[in-house]
Amino acid sequence: MGPLRPDTIILIWLLVLPFFGALCAALFPRLSLGVHSEREAEAMRRGPFLLGALASLMGLGLGISLFPSAVGGSAVTADYWWTKDLYHLRFQADALSAPVLVALCGLGLLVHLHLAGHPLTSQPHHRAALLLAAQGCLAGCCLSADLILICFLLQLGLLCLWRLVHLDAPGAANSMLSVTFVGSAAVLGGALLIWVRAGDSSTAPLAMLLTAVEPSALAWMGILVLVGLLPLIASFPANGWLPRVAEEGFSLALAPALLLPVTGMCLLLRLLPGTMTLALLPGLGVVALTLGAATLWWGAIRSLLTGSLRHLAAWLTVAQAGPFLIALGAAANANAPSGIVRGAALQALAAPVALAAVWLATNTIRCRFGTDSIPELAGLLKRAPLASLGLLIGGLSVAGIPPFPGFHVQRLLMSGLLASHSYLPAVALLGADAVITIAVLDTLRRMLPEARPPLSARWSSPWLSASVALAVLALMLASVAFAPLATWSEQALRGALSISGGGLFTPR
Repeated sequence: MGPLRPDTIILIWLLVLPFFGALCAALFPRLSLGVHSEREAEAMRRGPFLLGALASLMGLGLGISLFPSAVGGSAVTADYWWTKDLYHLRFQADALSAPVLVALCGLGLLVHLHLAGHPLTSQPHHRAALLLAAQGCLAGCCLSADLILICFLLQLGLLCLWRLVHLDAPGAANSMLSVTFVGSAAVLGGALLIWVRAGDSSTAPLAMLLTAVEPSALAWMGILVLVGLLPLIASFPANGWLPRVAEEGFSLALAPALLLPVTGMCLLLRLLPGTMTLALLPGLGVVALTLGAATLWWGAIRSLLTGSLRHLAAWLTVAQAGPFLIALGAAANANAPSGIVRGAALQALAAPVALAAVWLATNTIRCRFGTDSIPELAGLLKRAPLASLGLLIGGLSVAGIPPFPGFHVQRLLMSGLLASHSYLPAVALLGADAVITIAVLDTLRRMLPEARPPLSARWSSPWLSASVALAVLALMLASVAFAPLATWSEQALRGALSISGGGLFTPR
């Protein structure tokens, strides 16, 4: 690795400083700075989150600088000298991981800005440090080129998110930890089996492994990885830990709701390369199709029946995993069109951006008006147009309505499903999209002005509005600039995800 750039050194220090702050706060609980005014107290409350936003912004810049080389086919690899002889601690930015790094840093920026405007009062330095640590661990997990390092950073990131949510909702955090840790243990089991078969813990030989090992030996690997990552991408099973987190500690529920789906989808694409090994693994396609349809309809129906915005956001997050899993199952056919898997890759980026708009808008409404109960929000469209716009376009993008990014993903999936004569999954996908569209539009209809006293705002902060505006802007830009995303998906599949004989692409 060449000499460190100044911006990289600054980024490292910004990543480390919050941990020192949290450590000092834990070791010296009575140590505090004197607060001389209400304005100074507010600045100290916002400061840690703004520092985290700055670190996320610099990480975003670093990811963007890696993007052209990685997407162009030149993987950027870093080997750290202090572990080179002990263990090959290696990170690699390629056509798959570089865009995911940009997505995670962008989502972290939005969450930090949002929490800077949130009326949190206790331990802001702990919250900001834990959020930044979780974001960094999950980004490192997606960038890792080693199976064991992937599992280690994944579990470390889950611990940070558990501790973060535990500050507001201990019971829900424990539920999240138990379900996601059982899942990560399954992923570890699959990774160990892959390691034994490949004879190397690096992810590099995965594609060749799939063509050299008998299918029956690979089946358990794929099943363990798929089922293990379900709690991350779909809040499934255990009756959905995410809705419970949203119920008990909504202000911090948006962190796992936004960061975990993109991480889980990336790891599925990373650990099941090519056509995601579906054409080679007996039964995996049926399992993925069944889970995808069940998850999609489960989230769609619950979002239609909900009476609060927080539950709407939670169940839309559950539903967004459905198209990804359906694509996974439909690609089990060796002659599956490339659009199916390309749509799955794009879903890993499009869905979190749409969900960011929904979650941030929902929490902004809850902070400003003291409630997120839909019957009590009559007249909201007039009082909070920006938040209402975030709910509208974010929800419609999850439902696959044009011209938003979700529509382009659904178009690729539908064309691939119809071309491969998978009519039942196509009908299930269209039907669930219609239910989600009705749920979103009906929610906004119920918030139209009525003859009742107008809502009064309880809390207002420019950082809340800024985070929603940035999420809406990112969603609109993704709608307009979809062509580069489509090109990226093809490069990702041709590079990091391709295998010989998979029916989609041949190795370069």
